[in-house]
Amino acid sequence: MSILSSAGPVNSSPDGGQPATGGDGVAPAGSPSFFASAFKSLLPAFWLTLAWVVMFELLRVLLIIFTWSHHGDATMPLIWQSLLRGVRYDLAIAAWLVLPFALWWIWRGAPGRGERRFVFGVFALIALVGIFALIAEVEFYKEFQMRLGPLAYEYFSTKAEHNAIVVGMVWHGYPVVRWTLACLAGWAVFVWVARRQFLPRANPTGLAGRAVATLILAGVGLIAIRGGLQHTPLRWGNAYFSPSTYVNQMTGNGLWSLMDAARHSTSGTQLARQWKRRMPVDEAIKRVREIVLLPDEKLVEPEKYPLLRVSPPNDAVVKRPRNVVVVIMESFTARFNDAIGAPFGATPQFAALAKEGILFDRAFSAGTHTAQGVFATLCSFPNLPDYERLAKGPVGEQPFRSLPQIFLENGYETLFLYNGLFSWDNKQGFYTHQGVQRFIGQFDFKNPTFVDKDWGPCDFDVFNRAIEEFSDLAAKKKRFFGIVLTLSNHAPFDLPKIEGLEPITTGGEQNKRLNGVHYADWAVGQFMASARKQEWFDDTLFVFVGDHGFGIPPNLTEVSLLHMHVPLLFYAPALFGGKHEVRHQTVGQMDILPSIVGLAGFSTPHQAFGRDLFRLPADEPGHAYVKRIGEPMLGWIEGNEILVGNVGAPAHLHTLDLGFPPSASDDLSAKDPEKAAHLLHKLDAFVVTGLNTIERRLAAPQRQ
Repeated sequence: MSILSSAGPVNSSPDGGQPATGGDGVAPAGSPSFFASAFKSLLPAFWLTLAWVVMFELLRVLLIIFTWSHHGDATMPLIWQSLLRGVRYDLAIAAWLVLPFALWWIWRGAPGRGERRFVFGVFALIALVGIFALIAEVEFYKEFQMRLGPLAYEYFSTKAEHNAIVVGMVWHGYPVVRWTLACLAGWAVFVWVARRQFLPRANPTGLAGRAVATLILAGVGLIAIRGGLQHTPLRWGNAYFSPSTYVNQMTGNGLWSLMDAARHSTSGTQLARQWKRRMPVDEAIKRVREIVLLPDEKLVEPEKYPLLRVSPPNDAVVKRPRNVVVVIMESFTARFNDAIGAPFGATPQFAALAKEGILFDRAFSAGTHTAQGVFATLCSFPNLPDYERLAKGPVGEQPFRSLPQIFLENGYETLFLYNGLFSWDNKQGFYTHQGVQRFIGQFDFKNPTFVDKDWGPCDFDVFNRAIEEFSDLAAKKKRFFGIVLTLSNHAPFDLPKIEGLEPITTGGEQNKRLNGVHYADWAVGQFMASARKQEWFDDTLFVFVGDHGFGIPPNLTEVSLLHMHVPLLFYAPALFGGKHEVRHQTVGQMDILPSIVGLAGFSTPHQAFGRDLFRLPADEPGHAYVKRIGEPMLGWIEGNEILVGNVGAPAHLHTLDLGFPPSASDDLSAKDPEKAAHLLHKLDAFVVTGLNTIERRLAAPQRQ
């Protein structure tokens, strides 16, 4: 007797066929309305969803029990929160798993026994695969300290011999039989519980009833899949709610992670694959080490990690900073900056600071969106083809040696202040994983002086709150690493009226942007005026950088270089011993991390793709890597030359003049093929090494 025939029919006609209806297929008089019938037809989907959620929770508990040796500083209250928060992921994946069967229940009014057995068999097979994957995740986590996801796919390829090696490794290295038996036992119980939902039952009759049931299913299913009604859909970063990496990992759902990784992989990695074919990985890593490593830097496990290293301190400061504040300014372009030569008078406050600090006037952002600028600044990692949204995708769930993580390990308090929503680009989820302890965002400001209806409190309010937070930490004798990300200088440029801040009218069509920069500069001036009054000021290093610039004319080369020209200022008069200068080396956001680590004197390992700017020789021309988001062209800038590369197209070499007005030469690759080939080789090596690092998760070891 089959499992489907072990119980009598439910809500069926006496002969086991379709429930009685009128001859026209509409429920006869006296029967429930088609609305009630529609709701009733969704009951199997509800019960099956509930069964899946319960199963997922039990498997999460199983994972916690068998991986408890990895729990680190996780506490039971946090574990309980993990179980509760994990329901969002469980419901999301359960909705996907139940959806096709729910539609079958609605639209197949009277399926025959053979059809029911077939559909039930499909369900049983899906259940077997899902339960097996989550049980296998126990050993996977113990091996890699991560949930199922992109790395799981990396172990299988299109080559049968490779897969045979993987299967053999699993068979010989893990208790496959034991876990398989456990899987079959759990699967049998689950299928037995779920079997009743596949028995005959009354379904909505008529097109109207089925349509109503389908609409209800679509609405409820969409909410479950999105993880609720919040602004952005559910992402892996939503699991990162605590300081414990283990707890955050337990919150997720392995099947959800696998589906998310598959979704991102199918959304397009063709460009990355093409770039990787341009150079062997070993050759690329060797070349990048020649480009990036400075004297006396010591690689950590060089046979595994391409750039993980310990750097010696630099001697640029007379005293190591007690605190560090990194200010990443929205769209703060160098092209409108007085300190770099712009003629508009938009940044008098920044220009005054630059006269007391170390200014790099040829700095470039890694990309053209905030997410890439913040990521490159805090993690010193490039914006790579097909991986431009690392913080949002599952591949970003790995331990970069970020600035907040490094400072956290050295006993600092870490906090991130921002006008906007930290859910945007998965900032909170990602940077919690990277060492940020506290986030102060759009809804955390009391009585702000001005609120942009789109972006939130103004920069002035963010800086005021920063002063309060830093002063409070200093009063408690705590060292701090603060990140301030501004937002007011962003379209539609809804700015507060500031007495004495006269609007700029000499920029023509750029006036709105100029006045956005002008307000941002004023807010910086107010911030630093307040900071100077604080006891912690002389012990604090301030670093100011634009997240990116504006796309303004002229369009220099195919990468639109002016969009990425930003100011970079290191400011700490007392710490630099009164030294101030303007440096003309070409630098990038990725150079900020190793420079700060060197100024702080840390011996903590980092994996920076940049260099300590204060240890470069005076005659070093410098270099920077740039990429506009969503475009295949990449740029390698060295001194006053740029090589623009693209797979499937010839590279172009240009010389640059970043004066006012700026210019770029015509393509010089035919006139100087050796120079073009030399720079292209560097670009290829940089990209191949970056892709190998990110895809194989080789930035640094997993944290416990």
